[in-house]
Amino acid sequence: MSTLLAGLLATLIWFVVARPVKVLPRGEPFPPFALTDQRGTRLLDSDLRGRMVFVSLMHRRCGDECAGQTRRLLELRQLLQNSGRLGSEVLFLTITLDPAHDTPADLAALAGELGVDPQTWRFVTGDPQEIKMIVGGGLGVYYTEPDEHGKLYAERRTFLIDPSGMIRTSYPAEGPPLATALRDIDLITREMGSQGAMRLVYEASHLFVCYPE
Repeated sequence: MSTLLAGLLATLIWFVVARPVKVLPRGEPFPPFALTDQRGTRLLDSDLRGRMVFVSLMHRRCGDECAGQTRRLLELRQLLQNSGRLGSEVLFLTITLDPAHDTPADLAALAGELGVDPQTWRFVTGDPQEIKMIVGGGLGVYYTEPDEHGKLYAERRTFLIDPSGMIRTSYPAEGPPLATALRDIDLITREMGSQGAMRLVYEASHLFVCYPE
């Protein structure tokens, strides 16, 4: 028995030190929603299952405040399109922080200005109270109502949701660093595709906090 315990202890120490695989932390489930996209189509949170989703928070009139975040997301989108992963593995979702002003037509105009298609990048609006529950309650992001010029304060973040609907990480106001975002996509892909003994290894990685630096 002592030999077995010693072996288990040695394996445990090796796992903690060697960290054979790394995982992104598992956060809370992305809050359920029923919103309307830029085409006027109803979009449910369940419609996004099976693919990773980069969720950004902005609004039509945010201008320069959103410029850095938008530019980074467009660069990431282009990289994913070039590699064939856009749409098949990864989607983009933008939730307006000004739902009282941003109609589906406004969001369609914004999508057109950015040159993105509704199949891979959904811009959504809805009841202001539901948006507040999703963004403030579910994502924990504080924001104010826009003033007459469309200016508002927001703790602007971009979130990465895994194919099962769990929040896995978030990125700063200027958007996800490209190398980090691609690494995180790969980490989730490997974890979600693991089976058998490797699945147990991934679960152990969560238990022992084997997170990337």
